[in-house]
Amino acid sequence: MPSATRRTFVAGLSTALVVAAAGCAGSGSDSAPAHWVSVYLGEREETHDVTVAITDASGATLFEEAYRLSDDNEAEEDEPIPGSSEPESVVVTVDGVRFERDWPGVERPGLPCGDPNRSGVELWIESASDGTPALRLETGCQRVANE
Repeated sequence: MPSATRRTFVAGLSTALVVAAAGCAGSGSDSAPAHWVSVYLGEREETHDVTVAITDASGATLFEEAYRLSDDNEAEEDEPIPGSSEPESVVVTVDGVRFERDWPGVERPGLPCGDPNRSGVELWIESASDGTPALRLETGCQRVANE
């Protein structure tokens, strides 16, 4: 490719990349995930059907996903929740057993996360001493790098 054509191509490509990046970053908090969910299998050699739903104060579903956790698929990490959302409840069903927890707020150590970090929950699917499903919810913050 001749150097003049290459410069024109590179200039056009640079412009396209700037426009594309502006479109991704310029849409505000509505498109950027503000929260996250990670789901982990806490007991080896078990298989669980898990559904996770995050709802807001009005009961609207902000996030819902179904998983089949096993030794072959023991984690689903960092699932994003839309940026304009304010989670209220975490509803988890494990093999037909329903758990409901409040979305963690300032009562949890380390929360709220300082800007621009995102808050989230880790959901550990475990077994109680009688063999029934159990849920452990932990909180965390993720660092946001240059959005």
